[in-house]
Amino acid sequence: MAGVRRRAAAPAALAVVLLLVGCAGPPDAADRSYRGMLSTSAAAPGAPSAAPPQTLGQPVVAWVDRPRRFGITLWGSSSCPAIPSRIEAAAPDRVSIRIEPSAGNPCTADLAPTSHEFGIPPGAGTLPLTITLVYAQGERTRTLVLE
Repeated sequence: MAGVRRRAAAPAALAVVLLLVGCAGPPDAADRSYRGMLSTSAAAPGAPSAAPPQTLGQPVVAWVDRPRRFGITLWGSSSCPAIPSRIEAAAPDRVSIRIEPSAGNPCTADLAPTSHEFGIPPGAGTLPLTITLVYAQGERTRTLVLE
């Protein structure tokens, strides 16, 4: 009798796992993600940290640890922030980052920054480095440059 119950429960358990995985959203390709603006390091040892110029609602790119790590700040709902799902070198001086919508629901109608940090992908690293954000919704792009 116990074997029959286990076999009957298996499809229900599988359905729950698939439901949870389906709601998880795309994987985050960033090495580190956090709420708020980019936390950048200083260009020279001992110098104060310089924050990148900010424009409310516009993506920002800046060096976190030049020339090894950079970050982007994206704006959107604080409860459903956009997720960088893939990063790849398009050329030695170009990097492409795919941005996917979050799977979180319901989403708040606010505008909040979420930052993502990345290592330079293999095959890229020539400066200036052009970062192209490719948004999955609407397949629009945004190009930013790291000097």
